[in-house]
Amino acid sequence: MNYSKSSKFDYNLIKIMNQVIVSGSLSRAAENLELSVSAVSLSINKLQQHLGLELFTRTAQGMKPTSIATNIHESFSRAIGIIDDVVYTAKHQEHSMLTLKIMCSDLMENYYFQTFYQQRDFSDTLVSFTNLMILNHDDCVKNLLQVSNDIILSNFPLTHNSITSVEVDCDDEFVVVCSNSSLLAAQEFFTLYHYYTLPHAVYCHNEKQGRRSTFTCKVSSEYTGMIKVIYDSSSINGVITAVESSEMISIFPRKVAEHFMQKRHSKLMMFPLPDEILYEKLVTYASFLTCSVKSQAVYNMVSSLRCVEIN
Repeated sequence: MNYSKSSKFDYNLIKIMNQVIVSGSLSRAAENLELSVSAVSLSINKLQQHLGLELFTRTAQGMKPTSIATNIHESFSRAIGIIDDVVYTAKHQEHSMLTLKIMCSDLMENYYFQTFYQQRDFSDTLVSFTNLMILNHDDCVKNLLQVSNDIILSNFPLTHNSITSVEVDCDDEFVVVCSNSSLLAAQEFFTLYHYYTLPHAVYCHNEKQGRRSTFTCKVSSEYTGMIKVIYDSSSINGVITAVESSEMISIFPRKVAEHFMQKRHSKLMMFPLPDEILYEKLVTYASFLTCSVKSQAVYNMVSSLRCVEIN
């Protein structure tokens, strides 16, 4: 690139390239930008000539960006997101509070943030939640880089040189819950027989390939079998309500079960799991852009989440 002429550079070329990446083809980009396909193609060629680099390769699936194009796209999206935040803040400074956009699962919203607001004063911050529908690492990274959200809470860390991921919680003790009016509630112990014969309500998260249980277990090989799942949902309140009103059982981290029983007064009873059933440790991470216009507010929120006393 000829840096001596960068002041004369037409940044609309970057905007057009970005739309081609997002759209996946020249024709869809042209339609979204209300330009002709030839105008979009000409702009891409001008940008490639200016950089002296190829930005796309043609595939059967459409226009595939090169690594250079992807880097420019991520930087452009991040810059536009920051500019949008600054403009919005300047325009509404006297009439509104800071907005933090958080993407997390329904469980995390109900579990962490209800207790969080009982213990912390964030009355000057509007927290806007989006349920976590993206479970793919790269899609989560892209979501943050495009400033679609300020914080993502997930059960895996994000690896990118512009993103920080910190552990905010770890659950390693799981229990089974049932309705406090169920037949199981009258029993002294919960056994493997109960585990395999009683119907299960399963809290799930959505993936591109379908639903998958959020909590995964391993059963000693000599006791393996199939459980009977008759209800699954990505709504934690849906699972709790289903268990309260039936003979179904469900598996939760102990802290989650205690939270719903003590803080939400859910009509549940809790049993320890048999030794033969081992659930994998569940770690929760908060991921965010290392540098952004909202960095201080994000750091304060994440630090507060790490200090919340759930029990």
